[in-house]
Amino acid sequence: MVLRSISFLILTILISGCASSSTVKKTGPREQEVRTFAEIYRQAKQGEKTEAEHMPAMSFQEPQGFVKPYIPVILPPRVIKVWVPVHILKDDKKVMVAGHWSFVMLEGTHWFIEGEEH
Repeated sequence: MVLRSISFLILTILISGCASSSTVKKTGPREQEVRTFAEIYRQAKQGEKTEAEHMPAMSFQEPQGFVKPYIPVILPPRVIKVWVPVHILKDDKKVMVAGHWSFVMLEGTHWFIEGEEH
C-alpha cells in the first residue's frame, strides 16, 4: 500500500512538471535571423546568374577514338526471374512457404574479350 501511494505521488509530480511547461513563452524566430537568411538566399541566386553569364556555351562533340558499332568492355550477367509457387516443406509438413519471385543467374558477368576466339 505504501509503495502504491509513493508511486502515485511520483507519477503526479512528473505529470505536473510536464503540465507546467505551458508557462514558457513561445516565440518565433527573431526578425534579424529571418532577414539574414533572406539576404543570403538573394545573394546566392544573384551569384548563379552572374556565373552563368560568363560561362561559354557547352558544345557536345563526337567521342574520339570510338567507331560504330560500339563494343562493350564487359557483358552483364544473364539473369531470369522465376516464380516459386506456394509449397509445403518436405522435412516439416507444418511449414508452408508463400509464393515468391526468385532471380536465378544463368551466366555470370564476363569480359567481352573472353568470348572472342583467336
